[in-house]
Amino acid sequence: MVPARAGSKGIPGKNTKIFRDAPLVNWSFAAAKWLSNKLDAQVLCTTDDPNVAELARAMNLLVHNRAKQLANDTASMADVVLDVCETTNSNSYILLQPTSPLRIKVDLERLVSALEKNPTVVSCTTPAEAPEDIIELSSGPIITGPKTETRQDRVREYRFVDGAFYAGCVTNLKNGLGFSPTGTKFVTLTNPIANDIDTPFDWTMAETQHDWLVSQGVEFVRP
Repeated sequence: MVPARAGSKGIPGKNTKIFRDAPLVNWSFAAAKWLSNKLDAQVLCTTDDPNVAELARAMNLLVHNRAKQLANDTASMADVVLDVCETTNSNSYILLQPTSPLRIKVDLERLVSALEKNPTVVSCTTPAEAPEDIIELSSGPIITGPKTETRQDRVREYRFVDGAFYAGCVTNLKNGLGFSPTGTKFVTLTNPIANDIDTPFDWTMAETQHDWLVSQGVEFVRP
């Protein structure tokens, strides 16, 4: 499913704004359709935006009318997913957020492969920052211990949950276990950094990242 509500504050009309030759949301629609062909799954967009709904129908996606109480800044994504799954009588889901458009084909192939053995799969990236440099302002470092100079030297592996995809079972969400319960399989993306578009700066950085990946010959799942 692709959740794409109206009313973005950081970038008005974000989901329908053109991102490198296609509406932003269409990038996630394309990834969802690619996955549906591999997994024999239905593809659905949940939205309260008629413009997004029109784009979804143009790509032959089902459209779920998101309730008003689930289309505001305070609505939890877990509640959105549960609403869709209850409406469609689904026991499992793959969540593709439109704010993360750059999904590399090999990473989606790894998601499909991981789902063969794991009920819950979540994407992540390797953080550029040393975890020991992350602090809580009132109490200091969150992680203690000697700092490693490079990512390659780190004894312990750290990852950042980037939001490119979440796959899981409805039961865990109903039981309040969230999108990454114990036993989750984390897939480290080929993408060197996360892209999560919320501000104009994020948008520009994602476009730059897109262009760099294209120059490297990386194959996207694209509209």
